[in-house]
Amino acid sequence: MENFNGWDINPNDAKEYIDICNKILEDDEVFSNFKVLPEYNVILEHVDFELGQKYFDHIQEVGKEIYDENLDQFLENDLIGNPKQFVYGDGKISPTTLRYIKNCLDLSSICENEEISKVVEIGGGYGGLCKTLSVLCDFDEYINVDLSEGLKVQEKYLKNFSKIYSKIKFIPCERLDSISDIDLLISNYSLSELDIQSQLNYYDKVIKNSKIVYITYNLMVDNVYDNYNCIVSKLKDDGFTFYNNYSECGNTKNIIIVAKK
Repeated sequence: MENFNGWDINPNDAKEYIDICNKILEDDEVFSNFKVLPEYNVILEHVDFELGQKYFDHIQEVGKEIYDENLDQFLENDLIGNPKQFVYGDGKISPTTLRYIKNCLDLSSICENEEISKVVEIGGGYGGLCKTLSVLCDFDEYINVDLSEGLKVQEKYLKNFSKIYSKIKFIPCERLDSISDIDLLISNYSLSELDIQSQLNYYDKVIKNSKIVYITYNLMVDNVYDNYNCIVSKLKDDGFTFYNNYSECGNTKNIIIVAKK
């Protein structure tokens, strides 16, 4: 199987994603609708209405006041790319943005009383979680590490949010060096889609240098249980403490790893 910088998925899906990222960069009309493009939805922006409802219900249960107070800012993530929106509660919002809000409520709880200055995200999609997290977290630096084509989409997207854009750095995965003094490490699904050699490279250069780790691990990928156990074992060996009271709202085969030093 062809490998894209360690991205160990169907090579046709990977190539299609890279091709559509290039079109998003080259054509502003494509960019204006990229969140509903089938080629893009194979990898990103594919949360359906039903899963969005589960996220919404969870948000109402654990963070209704935060949601209501910050809804206008959360909805800024839906202003670009023409995402599919559905009615949840009293208004429309995209289910993917609801997922990001759920992630941010998790992180708000995990990072309570912690100073979060430097954030690193492995595989940041188009930058939606970065944008959404900025509503609740006044970070000083946000580093996105991803395929170069994905990073360029993130850069084009996040340029539209001037309040945070100057804080963001974009590092192609093939040029990743060790990053130190990380307050918060995030990876939503992407780490688990890499081959084990790439995961261990990220572990040595990024993850082990983090105070707080938040990784949503997709356990539906081939051989992923061995990879998952390897990452968990390394975290334990390096003295991380695990917090098991965070879970995905949808597929039970997705596990959220939360660990602190």
